Amino acid sequence: MRKIFRKAFVILLVLSMLFSGVAAVSAGADDGSTLVPIRAFVEEAGGEVSWNSEDRSITIILEDNVYLLFVDSTVAFVNNSAVVLQYEVTILPDSRGYIAAVDLASILTPGYLSGTTGIAALASRQFMELVSIPGITVAIVDAEEGFTWTGGFGYADVAGGKAVDEFTLFNLASISKTFTATAVMQLAEAGVIRLDEPVVTYLPDFYSPTDLITGEGDYRNITVRMLLSHASGISPFSMGSGALTSGSYNPVHMNNFLEIISEFPMAAPEATFFSYANDAYTLLGILVAEMTGDDSYFEGYAKYMDENVFGPAGMELSTFIPESRHTPHLAQPYADAVTKEDWVFLNALPTGGLFSNAHDMARFMHIILNGGALDNEENRLLSQNSVNQMLQAQNFESVSAVSIIKPGMGFLHTEGMDGFRYIGHGGNVIHFHSSMVFDINSGLGVFVSVNSITGISIVEALAVLILQNAIVEKTGALNLPASNPDVTPIGLTSAQMAGIEGVYSIVGADNFARVAVSEDALYIEDLAGAPYPLELIPLSDGSFLNPEFGLRFWFEMIDDEVVMFLGEFKSQVAGARLDPDVVSADESFEQWVGTYMPVMAPGEVSLYSRVIVGIDENGFAVMQAFALHGLSPISPLIPLGGGVFVGGVEFVADGDGVWMEIAGLRLKRTG
Repeated sequence: MRKIFRKAFVILLVLSMLFSGVAAVSAGADDGSTLVPIRAFVEEAGGEVSWNSEDRSITIILEDNVYLLFVDSTVAFVNNSAVVLQYEVTILPDSRGYIAAVDLASILTPGYLSGTTGIAALASRQFMELVSIPGITVAIVDAEEGFTWTGGFGYADVAGGKAVDEFTLFNLASISKTFTATAVMQLAEAGVIRLDEPVVTYLPDFYSPTDLITGEGDYRNITVRMLLSHASGISPFSMGSGALTSGSYNPVHMNNFLEIISEFPMAAPEATFFSYANDAYTLLGILVAEMTGDDSYFEGYAKYMDENVFGPAGMELSTFIPESRHTPHLAQPYADAVTKEDWVFLNALPTGGLFSNAHDMARFMHIILNGGALDNEENRLLSQNSVNQMLQAQNFESVSAVSIIKPGMGFLHTEGMDGFRYIGHGGNVIHFHSSMVFDINSGLGVFVSVNSITGISIVEALAVLILQNAIVEKTGALNLPASNPDVTPIGLTSAQMAGIEGVYSIVGADNFARVAVSEDALYIEDLAGAPYPLELIPLSDGSFLNPEFGLRFWFEMIDDEVVMFLGEFKSQVAGARLDPDVVSADESFEQWVGTYMPVMAPGEVSLYSRVIVGIDENGFAVMQAFALHGLSPISPLIPLGGGVFVGGVEFVADGDGVWMEIAGLRLKRTG
């Protein structure tokens, strides 16, 4: 009853103000953007207003509530809780502060999930400033309540002054895989394909040699389900062969993909473990195109998605091949908040070519959370059974570069360091980075996308932050795993800790970390650039605690290899201990040491700007690949003989110089 009274009170106040002595300023629209003078309105309502010139903020006290507004900002606070405004608070030439009427009503009568939307706006702006991002788009949905909220922050085009809105198109990169999986499940529902049938049944020209290391693996046993769940064992990604181009698309990569992939051996035996593979989804997209009978895999795939996925879902601007009607909505690619760069086209459309926006992605999230349909059968993409299968974790598990991941089909199950579990998919392709995350139990979904290289570090963290806040605001609890109250420090001798000493590769890092025992204490140094060794205290549950940062470390033997995990619930993989007998460089390795630069055909683009091959201070053979998206991970090189190394790395010397090849990408030594 109080909410109803409060809303009526606000409406009456605004109306009385607009038609009485309190003058408002029209913004030339009837959408609520009419500007209301803040002081006059509040004092008319019996409240108080104060101004802080240092941070240009306006504090309002009204009905025992405190409202904090900032000039030239769309973020406000109501009783210390952030809320988002549609329009910036402004000061006009009359030196008075104004707020849009629609925003005045929204802060006085907060809407559904207003705390979460406020945090989404505040965190987006903070992250934009923190890591130098030009634009961010966000969508939040609650399928159970039929709720949708979208927000745009910053610029799609900085020089042109074009702001991000809910229709701004971003390249969603690997979120494309979720849509490719949707198309495959549609074909399965129609009886055109079967998930557990070998792929060669439908693509007889598909061929891939057995694994070079073990000689195991048979591509003829790879099923559609294995491709969908990243358990096929095929090559992760063919980086050469025109996968990336500048200036325009190159259909040749997809149209010749069956021939291209036959040049790469399987990376592992089929159906043994989860290994994320871009090539698997390119192959699935070709399967979709093949079943439709189109002569061009490139055009056929894009056409199928337009007619059978985006059309029925009402995703009117989503596309795999932007046309003239999409151009006004495209977010431009940036290196950071101000440095615009040239477009790079990913020609492997099914694995990373999707362009979409917050408006369309909100519709898609509703469809997934509603069991395959938006609001009626006309918007149905899949049956409830198919959606359930896609969301269900498959029986393939392995450690991952980011966390322990269990694959669904087109979705990934992830567990964060705090034990929070969610389902979704991310996407990264040089300038564009995105994350789509779901909490199925509460019916909530969040989508975030950015348009700069620098944004790669924050998109998933931002999406998960928003999702967690939405869960708490809706249900009152996050339901994280409970901590073990009985964990206590224990004493271990040097001999007891000696088994985990050694040098560890750290996922995504540009250096290795060393774990050492000294005077009955355990230390780890060079971890993520830490300026000094971190002491690790042994605990009774088998973990080690760094009390300075409250970070827990775990060391576990997996397949005769010591793996380092992080987090109270052992939910993030940090790296693995390196065997000096395997990775130490011998005299023959010195011939390959140097800096290698990619050699590309005209119009093609390499993900690597350069690769440095060398011998580090531990005597290990290593390579460091500098990628266009800014990451520079360092990796050990494990020899297989004859200039061939684990991971498909191969070195060759000929009359033209010394060459390095990685997954189809050729690089020449320049120094």
